[in-house]
Amino acid sequence: MRKVAVPPILLILVAGVLLSGCDKLQARMELNKGNSYYKNEKYQDALIQFQKGLALDPSLKFAWRSVALSAMTLYRPGIDTPQNNQYFSTAIDAFKKYLAAFPEDSKAQDFMISTYMNANKYDEVLNYLKGEVRNHPGDLKANKLIVTIFLRTQRIQEAYDWIVAHIPNADAEPYYLVSVYCWDKAYRDATITPQQRAQFIDLGLTAADKALQMQPDYFDAMIYTNLLYREKAKLQTTDAAKQQYFDKAEEWRTKALALREKLKHQTSLSKS
Repeated sequence: MRKVAVPPILLILVAGVLLSGCDKLQARMELNKGNSYYKNEKYQDALIQFQKGLALDPSLKFAWRSVALSAMTLYRPGIDTPQNNQYFSTAIDAFKKYLAAFPEDSKAQDFMISTYMNANKYDEVLNYLKGEVRNHPGDLKANKLIVTIFLRTQRIQEAYDWIVAHIPNADAEPYYLVSVYCWDKAYRDATITPQQRAQFIDLGLTAADKALQMQPDYFDAMIYTNLLYREKAKLQTTDAAKQQYFDKAEEWRTKALALREKLKHQTSLSKS
């Protein structure tokens, strides 16, 4: 019988296909091992297996989520060691790769943002969120997170300016939060000057007023309007001026208490 010669290039291609198929099968096996380790809370072993699986078959992009979650779980906030920092970097890199393939997974995005914030990487997460806003104008969740980070890092004026520029009519809460941080700054921070204290009080009152315009029955905004006027009264140099702002504070306290009683009465009627 005559033998048919097989071209060497065809042999190479066939071998390549077979090896590729073996790699894909092995990749799935590695991921399954990783899942088993993860379920048993052996996160370091799980991370290694997930990384092995992806190295064998990079097309399994869904597995980046498993890499990210394993590294995020291993990361310990506040511990500055090369290994711990590597866990942080691995988690962030994996989350980004996963979200590039599955951008609709909001839970994964939340995990990534939490990882940034646990590491106090506020500027990095701000850059990420601003990119999200550029790519998705009107993204209320991203804009609110930006406001939250500005406030948490005591960039209160920037928080207010961001609300006005990006989410002026979204809802009352962002404005209310600015008023809270302004009062806290004016009341507690002994390092600021009287002029700075006055600026924070005025900004807080402006923000609380915006919140109340949008939601007139906003009890908490009424309370902080009261508190801010009391701080404003303390800065006055005459008794008449002090009394004027104490009276305003008392007016808002009375409104808040009346609203609380009204809400209690409505709740009582709805239950009866």
